[in-house]
Amino acid sequence: MPRLFLPRPALAVLAALLALLGPASLSAATAATVDLRILAINDFHGYLRPPPGGIKIADPADKTRKIMVEAGGAEHMATLVKQLREGNKNTIFVAAGDLIGASPLLSAMFHDEPTIESLSMMGLAIASVGNHEFDEGKDELLRMQNGGCHPTDKCQGPHPFTGATFHYLAASTIEKDTGKTVFPAYRSGNSRASR
Repeated sequence: MPRLFLPRPALAVLAALLALLGPASLSAATAATVDLRILAINDFHGYLRPPPGGIKIADPADKTRKIMVEAGGAEHMATLVKQLREGNKNTIFVAAGDLIGASPLLSAMFHDEPTIESLSMMGLAIASVGNHEFDEGKDELLRMQNGGCHPTDKCQGPHPFTGATFHYLAASTIEKDTGKTVFPAYRSGNSRASR
């Protein structure tokens, strides 16, 4: 079974997942256990296409050498997410920020709408915000969540941008005027987006 790395920023996401259980579920947890698979990513930065030639990794046959493997990009990630979900009904796909911003032209030219749509189609459930989510400002990030046309460039695609089907979380991003978080600190109940 593949092992996944849970980056440190994903701990906040994991805490939000644990909040989903609630007190009633915790007492029932002593009677029965549930296997949970958490698929976590971070720092996608709108890389919808893999880098030319793939990515460099340690050669499994000779750890002193590096080899290039075909990997990276949204298609490879979507395939891997689908494979890792198969046969595991209690799987959640989460992200720890920097999914957009500092993006290649393919995503940046459309204000990262293609990246948000791609991750939504993969079934991303929740994502904490990273600093690059704010590259175009808070209002633009709110548009990434809620949809709508860009204020300057208007709607550019073949259909209106509907926003993310996943939910952004931002426990430590506070609006000075209101003292409230830009996005909820956690998500309770079913964390799969329902649009």
